[in-house]
Amino acid sequence: MCITDKYPTEYNLRPIKLDEENGSITQIEQQALRAVDLVEQVSEPINKFTLARAVVKLIATCARLKRDRF
Repeated sequence: MCITDKYPTEYNLRPIKLDEENGSITQIEQQALRAVDLVEQVSEPINKFTLARAVVKLIATCARLKRDRF
């Protein structure tokens, strides 16, 4: 990829539309990846990394609230 590429994809290809009902290949890929993420969360909902993410998000939220108050 290059900044001057017309289509910033891995192979500089223009997006391909399947049809209006189903959307593009990229949209279908994103939906499939979201489904995989959902299945992963359901199969193993809480682990040490999930807790770490939650702590980071909580701290960031608190910091934003404090910043906005002052």
